[in-house]
Amino acid sequence: MILNPPGLGAGSAQRLPHWPYLQAVDEALIERGIPPGTVRANRTYPQHGDTMYLVIVWDVSRTGGVGGLRFNWEEESGWSYALLGVSPSIATPTQPLPALHRVFAAPDDVAAVAEHLVHNWRTPTGEYGAEWDQATHVRATIERFRTPT
Repeated sequence: MILNPPGLGAGSAQRLPHWPYLQAVDEALIERGIPPGTVRANRTYPQHGDTMYLVIVWDVSRTGGVGGLRFNWEEESGWSYALLGVSPSIATPTQPLPALHRVFAAPDDVAAVAEHLVHNWRTPTGEYGAEWDQATHVRATIERFRTPT
């Protein structure tokens, strides 16, 4: 499990109010035995909407396909994915993950969908409609983060 945002120093989690969501998703992925190779949390600058986002990547060595897999999350639109070629610069267009109906989908649901894609190279047919039990808290933290002091 990723404990603190790497490379950002002490107190950096306050600059990434969605960090707890990434931690929960990462833990669920590890529990399923599909840890990603790259995990990134960041936000766009205020002049570009100040949107929180996550990127999780499995390279070809971590999948059952012919390439890698990238999951993207944005606080307004939720989860999407792209299949990556042998080189991460070669990718299918990013597509929404319709099985995950919530922006803050339950981490176990995100991990279940990821597991299906990592092993089978296609999206699952089931629906995963649960919202993460900490979603309200993280949304409030994001709003407080944006409120000028």
